[in-house]
Amino acid sequence: MNILFISSIQMWGGGEVFLMDLMTGMKQRGHAVTLLCRPGTELAERAAEKGFDVETMRIGGDFDPLVIWHTMRLMKRKNIDAICTNMDKELRFGGIAAKLAGVPGVVPSREIDYPLKNSLRYRFAYNVLATCLVVNSIATQTTVLNSAPWLDKARTRIIYKGIDLAPFDTPLARSLHDELGLPAQTRFVTFLGQLDERKGIRYLLDAWRTIHARFPDAMLLMAGVGPMQSMLESFIAEHHLTTRVRLLGFRNDVPDILKQSTMLVLPSLWEGFGYVLVEAMAARIPTIATATSSIPEIVAHGTSGLLVPVKNAQALAHAMTSILSDEAMAKAMGIAGRHIVEQNFTIDGMIDKFERVFRESITSVHIIPLSGQRL
Repeated sequence: MNILFISSIQMWGGGEVFLMDLMTGMKQRGHAVTLLCRPGTELAERAAEKGFDVETMRIGGDFDPLVIWHTMRLMKRKNIDAICTNMDKELRFGGIAAKLAGVPGVVPSREIDYPLKNSLRYRFAYNVLATCLVVNSIATQTTVLNSAPWLDKARTRIIYKGIDLAPFDTPLARSLHDELGLPAQTRFVTFLGQLDERKGIRYLLDAWRTIHARFPDAMLLMAGVGPMQSMLESFIAEHHLTTRVRLLGFRNDVPDILKQSTMLVLPSLWEGFGYVLVEAMAARIPTIATATSSIPEIVAHGTSGLLVPVKNAQALAHAMTSILSDEAMAKAMGIAGRHIVEQNFTIDGMIDKFERVFRESITSVHIIPLSGQRL
């Protein structure tokens, strides 16, 4: 198959990690993969470094005739069989271009637990342009269908994200303790993600203020970049936490960081999928996260980690205290989490399901949900 992936996102996050993994898997299986994205983005640079066929274009309005025309020409030139989009914008201009180019498969992959709008353009995009709709969780499917009663459930397909387990089973490249100049017995409570309000960072900081003195061997690590960077720096200085909180910035060694962490904490207000939770479970560490969006489908409360209410610093502090106080429980949760990943969140399983959806969309086979809900 010749598959065109379209992304207009300018930042780098879990959705872009997923996209790179999906493109890599499809390419390894012998499919011709092309990426259309904005110029100068990290996604474009990383995809080019990995040898993908990358086409860049300045993407304007959803129905920009020049964007549609150039996309149509690209599809014809590459003899595209199916396209995969992420954002609503990409579905609209990419879907129209696909119709004009005679591309049979139009597969939007919805990565956020956010409702569809009940408007004519949304109905047109999802009922006319899209062949089917892939959603990343039961929660996302429920939100979409509740907001769009005009969308047939039989045209949706749930596919959980999967990861490559190999990086989590290889020896450490370097010691994080040595890098940070910390004693070997230091335990890392780790946050990985964009530094923005959606991630619930304020509640994590409030929780840490109440427990850090009780665990002098624990350090809060925060890896990521985002608009809250300066606020975090001020908060740390104001509350004299410079020796108890470290901002690591952007990191490309996530597996090594997680393998050396005691736990991962993700107090999001809402999530797309919670990709980093799967990575933490693959690294055999417990996870603490909020019970929102798709997260309860990833973290088994009391088995692989602990779930807490959204915007509740007290519950977050209690959960962290529980894991820091019970090493045996933390180890058991880590083992259980790895088992869950091996059963439900492998990259091969994800690629299998996407490959099947692409083939069905091309041959116009009626899309029906896969048997069962836990994929």
